[in-house]
Amino acid sequence: MDNVIRPDFQRAAKTRGDHPRKARTGARVQYVKSYGEVGHHAVSLVRDRSAPEGDVYKVVIDTLGGQMGPVGVEPATPDGMFDADLVGMAVIRTLELLARRSGDFDVA
Repeated sequence: MDNVIRPDFQRAAKTRGDHPRKARTGARVQYVKSYGEVGHHAVSLVRDRSAPEGDVYKVVIDTLGGQMGPVGVEPATPDGMFDADLVGMAVIRTLELLARRSGDFDVA
């Protein structure tokens, strides 16, 4: 498993001296599609034209609390859409498998 990428997302922010990001006002985020819902979690695809990375697709997990968290970011291209679809379907399938487990993980 030496080909598994284990990124440290906090490292780049620490080296730049960034502070935790606040919600951007006027962000242009467009809902594209939903991959499904499992328990209290919904997995969706949005397009963010104002992201620091540029025009991107983001696969996000939304909860009842309204907290969205990106689990995948791809460029807003046909290939990026293809990759985002793979991520979205994989996340939904993972949540389905975890929902079937007893005791140690509860998505409902």
